[in-house]
Amino acid sequence: MGSREVNDRTCIRKQVDPRKLEHLRQEAYANDHLVALAAFMSAASNETRLRMLYVLWRAGELCVCDLADVFEITQPAVSRHLKILREKALVEARRDAQTIYYRVCTDNPFARLLVGFFEAREADRITLNLKDLLP
Repeated sequence: MGSREVNDRTCIRKQVDPRKLEHLRQEAYANDHLVALAAFMSAASNETRLRMLYVLWRAGELCVCDLADVFEITQPAVSRHLKILREKALVEARRDAQTIYYRVCTDNPFARLLVGFFEAREADRITLNLKDLLP
């Protein structure tokens, strides 16, 4: 008997527990925490915003002009990214006269998770080459 390629079109179920599947479906759709987590992930999934979070964590706090210089983008572009991060409470701001300084909001559990990821230098081990992940 030869080996068959397994993919998402080759599922052959021997038995099914419809009650279990219904319970899992209801649980997945009733969990509002997953909605919030998806919103946080969506905000942080943009490469520039994730880099901004990393830079803000490393620097402690920076103003819009600092971030514009670091990323070589316009201040309005930085402000748009920060608005998205602020809306999800991933960054917080403090005003000093005319200047607003931003920092990672560590009151947010998702932001703390990202900071922990940065601190553990786990991001350095991420690869897009799946061969590197296989034994």
